[in-house]
Amino acid sequence: MENKIYPRLLTISVNAWSDKNSTGNTFSNFFGNWDKNKLANLYLRDEEIDNKCCSKYFRITEKDIFKSLIYGIELGSEVTYETNSKHTNSKCNNIKKNSKFVEYVKRMRPHIILLLRELFWSIGFQKKNKLNSFLKEFDPEIIYMHCHSLFYAHKILNYCHNYTKAKVVVFFGDEVYSYKSVLPINRIYHFILRHLIRKTLTISEIQYGGSAKLCDYYSNLFGKEFKLLIKGTQPIKIKPKPHNLPLRIVYAGNLLYGRWLTLSLLAKAIEEVSINKNLYSLEIYSNTPLSKKMELGLNTNYSSYMGPASYSDIVKHLNDADIVLHVESFRKKDISLTKYSFSTKIIDCIQSGSCIIAIGPPELASIDFLKKSGAALTLHTYNEICIKLNSIVTDIEILDDCASRMQNYTKNNFELDSVRTNIFNDIVKMLVIKTRLK
Repeated sequence: MENKIYPRLLTISVNAWSDKNSTGNTFSNFFGNWDKNKLANLYLRDEEIDNKCCSKYFRITEKDIFKSLIYGIELGSEVTYETNSKHTNSKCNNIKKNSKFVEYVKRMRPHIILLLRELFWSIGFQKKNKLNSFLKEFDPEIIYMHCHSLFYAHKILNYCHNYTKAKVVVFFGDEVYSYKSVLPINRIYHFILRHLIRKTLTISEIQYGGSAKLCDYYSNLFGKEFKLLIKGTQPIKIKPKPHNLPLRIVYAGNLLYGRWLTLSLLAKAIEEVSINKNLYSLEIYSNTPLSKKMELGLNTNYSSYMGPASYSDIVKHLNDADIVLHVESFRKKDISLTKYSFSTKIIDCIQSGSCIIAIGPPELASIDFLKKSGAALTLHTYNEICIKLNSIVTDIEILDDCASRMQNYTKNNFELDSVRTNIFNDIVKMLVIKTRLK
């Protein structure tokens, strides 16, 4: 570790800090070189921690909220790797498949259910002596949070800030402020969320955004600077791959916001161009529960839904693939939801050293980013998909050429060491300025 004086940094996340989920993986990417003794994590799900960066944790779950409401028990508990391991092992002995109702909620996210959950957290977040002791002992100088559409995460951030007087740094990976629906219950949900986001931004000192378009939009909207922050990449070692038919195409990510429709469109195109020649195979790895309609669209003669896989397995699948995918939906309602978003899965695709194909509307931030890189094959229509699939099998060298160009692009724009150094410098500069102003 460099000879730097690292401030005490408390991270707040909904999911546990695990390199196996996207938030935890991004945390490790941003803070992997931080002084481990000056890094802590407050998380809000009953999940396993799994990273090499952080050693101090405090967990509050919905089960804790329930026990506090019913029995008056103090909220939450400190977690170590030892207690986390025991907790995980006990859970592994009782693995249950989610009910159809739970799968429906995960897939559709009905706002009436979300509002009821928020009410539950609001009423139950009362007995905070354990949390106060944790905050007092760690005494953070900085609080960092990925902002999203959950009320209780914003409320807990505000509480921790008020209790510790620590400076706040926030990151927005998605555009969650604008109204997304005309339905009354959805409008009520977003009205409250907008209020909480504005409140969070009144206490934040540094604001990061996950795409250039998002940074520009939010900077103009809120009158505060939003800095671009994208996951860093390790130096990519491109190894020549033997590309044999069928060419292996791999998608790893969620199927929400209509992404499954684009994947089914690709599956249809593969079937059309193959005509029994077995030119491509499409593998889809995702935690998203499937409806019957999704199953029919994703499982074809040349396409298979593989279900969830561990992060290490996902990395291997991406590395071994001939082509890796980033897809977005062409539906208007999905475009409005993902217009400014930048998926962290894109960096996993880049890191794989495989050729990237991006399919989606050109106005979306993620598709625009990959197109401007000049190192990915970006496709916007069904006809373009079919043409490109046909041309690849006649000129397979294009796959290695795209991978090589992406290596050069990432080296010049967001290498991991540079990303981490920029975050550290931003935070230290802000602390120095605030100290001088006192």
